[in-house]
Amino acid sequence: MKKVVLLALGASMLFATNGDSLIGLGAKSRAMGGVGIATYFGAENVLVNPALISNSKNDQVDFGATLFMPTVKANGKKSDADMSIMPEVFSSMPVDGSWAFGVGMFGAAGMGVDYRGDASLMDARTNLMLMKFAPTVSYKADKFAVGVAPVIQYGSLDIAYNMHGMGGINQVGSGSSDHFGVGFAVGFSYDINPDFRLGLVYKSKIAMTYNQTLSVASQPFVTLGVFPSAFADDLDQPAEYGLGLSYDINSFNFSFDYKKIKWGSAKGYKDFGWKDQNVFALGAKYEKNGTWYGVGFNHATNPITKYAGTTPQGAALNLFNYLMFPATSENHFTLGAGTEITKHVSLDFDVVYSPSNDVTVNTTIGSLKVEHSETSVAFSMRYDF
Repeated sequence: MKKVVLLALGASMLFATNGDSLIGLGAKSRAMGGVGIATYFGAENVLVNPALISNSKNDQVDFGATLFMPTVKANGKKSDADMSIMPEVFSSMPVDGSWAFGVGMFGAAGMGVDYRGDASLMDARTNLMLMKFAPTVSYKADKFAVGVAPVIQYGSLDIAYNMHGMGGINQVGSGSSDHFGVGFAVGFSYDINPDFRLGLVYKSKIAMTYNQTLSVASQPFVTLGVFPSAFADDLDQPAEYGLGLSYDINSFNFSFDYKKIKWGSAKGYKDFGWKDQNVFALGAKYEKNGTWYGVGFNHATNPITKYAGTTPQGAALNLFNYLMFPATSENHFTLGAGTEITKHVSLDFDVVYSPSNDVTVNTTIGSLKVEHSETSVAFSMRYDF
């Protein structure tokens, strides 16, 4: 299983993200700014809001891949972690007019940099990868639907850097560490009228521990008297909750989602000073005769605390956050389209662009200017039985 996941996810990456989480799952969701809490897209709703797969009319399989092309620079030096491929597979199966089952397997989050070869940036290299497997069940009664998805999450974390000093080079890091965690997602939807839907979703925290990673990476700063003790190796995927609205008029759909991602109470992230994040997504779609076009916008403020850096501890936290895990994207502009090519087969694509968000902080290696922009392109094929 481990080898399969690593081959699927590829090398170090930094996705089109809210923090380290994807803005949306599936081509239609990403094309519309990451909405999907109240907007029915098909099998790809499995984890976005599991209640919505109860709207399925027939069995459906959706599989695709996303090419991520982040550009991350620190003091003008470009990170070599600039391309990766992320697969995703979704399926939904209605049983009758009320019950439906589904399953999804997809890369859900990740971030990382690679500055090997640049001593001024400590030859830093980091890589966080998360993949989720989610079987789903949904039940609909008249206008109301509820869905539950147990979630199995695989994660891999690697942190390494070099300390350069009078005694030569001290290499810090003990290699990647893997962990499986479990959680759940529960969703609700209510059809206010045939054209207007309300959706609610809650996703639990998933506890993750990566042995000999954060503790090893922080220990040199304990030795130097910067941190009172080494960090624990916990790095939980945070809980989140959200609300969505979806409105259809003629051949158009207009959707809005709000999410709160609880970075501030997730182990690991809270130790580094990450803050809870408010996420706003807007999307519009035109669909007629089996062809659709979508546009969207996603905004979430940078969750990473910017410490003044006037104390050794604040400067060290800035170093870990902004050099090694600079998940600073705030605005995402999205578009996409799709069409039926046969009675049973449809092709979809989306493009997500996040313009550069530049942050300058004081760190233990001096002033650090981080620039972070992202582009991703995704294609998927859907088969309706």
